Amino acid sequence: MILRMSDLVALQPNLNIPLYIVAPDDRREKVIRELNRPTFQVLPRRLVDICRYVSFSSLKTAVYEARSYVRFLRPDFLDEFAESCEIEDE
Repeated sequence: MILRMSDLVALQPNLNIPLYIVAPDDRREKVIRELNRPTFQVLPRRLVDICRYVSFSSLKTAVYEARSYVRFLRPDFLDEFAESCEIEDE
């Protein structure tokens, strides 16, 4: 999935939409580690700069809480609980 996202960014460098990876909570660290691999750092726009992680549990909770109006939500409602994937220098 991440490799396909990388292909999309490489082939469409002017693509200007937020990207999200939705994965189980226990895969969070793996997703973040993968997005920070050197191969994804050399793209015209690094994946960690344009892609955010959303856990299944936070998405499920947000959709449940918005169940009466979920069909009216814009995709950017994900930004409220999506996490940055960039690893801070220690």
